[in-house]
Amino acid sequence: MPVALASPQARLIELTHVSKEYDTGGSLVRAMRDVSVGIAQGEFVAVVGASGSGKSTMMNILGCLDRPTHGSYALAGIDVGSRPGDSRAIVRNRVIGFVFQGFNLLPRTTARDNVELPLQYRGVGLRERRRRARAALAAVGLADRMDHTPNQLSGGQQQRVAIARALVTDPPLLLADEPTGNLDTRTSLEVLALLQKLNRERGITVVLVTHEQDIAACASRVITMRDGRILSDVVQTDALDAQAELARLPPLDDTSGAPAHSGDGHVEETGKSRPLPISVYAMMFLGELGGDVATALYVGWVASLSAWKLFWLRRLVGELTKAWAGARWSRRVLGRPATRDQRVRMALWYTVVVTCGLGSAMLAALLWLPLKAPWVARAVDLVARALARGPVEIGAIALGAMGGTVLLRYLLLTLFGPRR
Repeated sequence: MPVALASPQARLIELTHVSKEYDTGGSLVRAMRDVSVGIAQGEFVAVVGASGSGKSTMMNILGCLDRPTHGSYALAGIDVGSRPGDSRAIVRNRVIGFVFQGFNLLPRTTARDNVELPLQYRGVGLRERRRRARAALAAVGLADRMDHTPNQLSGGQQQRVAIARALVTDPPLLLADEPTGNLDTRTSLEVLALLQKLNRERGITVVLVTHEQDIAACASRVITMRDGRILSDVVQTDALDAQAELARLPPLDDTSGAPAHSGDGHVEETGKSRPLPISVYAMMFLGELGGDVATALYVGWVASLSAWKLFWLRRLVGELTKAWAGARWSRRVLGRPATRDQRVRMALWYTVVVTCGLGSAMLAALLWLPLKAPWVARAVDLVARALARGPVEIGAIALGAMGGTVLLRYLLLTLFGPRR
């Protein structure tokens, strides 16, 4: 089998007689043994081997996460093997992008904020960070998911965010440690197709660690390790094209009763099962509050209405602005328009919570405010008249009013909801 030897002038990575030993207290473990290898700028290299072969140790040394016990490591012409930790951290932040098997995303942070993290460590300004993060997410096909948190993304989409985070600093070297280990076949091929595209179009050097031969088949060069040594170093002139292999897979089922599939082959939650974030209800409240304030200001400055007419005008405008804000915000956080079930829940739970809240506030006002106030006395009189009707009639009126309110809000949410 032919052996790949990169041109010394074009080498981005140069390991020379590198060994790595660990003292476990009772014995000496030799994870790498006299390894010499060079990787040129623009190569796509897969490092394969069984567990304990030394491939992960090599990845740690290449990523400046560890130092060789013997030998030297030069990265982009810089001898980083002997440098102290702080110096290696600077090189790592500026030259290397990392993609891990477990994604390593902050769970309560949006995709855009996750991608911005390496730039924050560099001290890049907010506006520039946002611009570069948007560009990196667009490069991996997630321009419409940048405001989603990891739990709102499928596994393949999370790995794409991790790749965007690795790309945002424009590194010449991308190190991927089992990047498809947690993904299914279709999603793995999509991630590999993305890595191949970045390698071919941007000239980024990709070093991928894997134990799966079918994943390594997509690399243009395969380094096989065993017992801490390089067993073979082979150029693959017939490397598989991941995009072509993806096209050969059978199409996903598209039946009405089946769960929806994401663009990367993962099954996503249906609209009915996916919970609505609290922020949707908060935005509905802010929308209603904004409508009330705008109406009051308009009436105070322009028009002159009685208190009763003002009340109903504020209610009408508040309902419209609330539905608009809720429909738009749910589209933003879900990545798609709210389903029928979600619109029903938005209308129902908002009505229940607000009704209970207003009822509690009115009861507190009646208990604590002086009864001499005219409007308080009138409210007490209305409550007394309502109670005189009997519990059945009161309950029917309350349920009817609440049901009508829920229906109105559902129809407005549907009206203002953006289409797919």
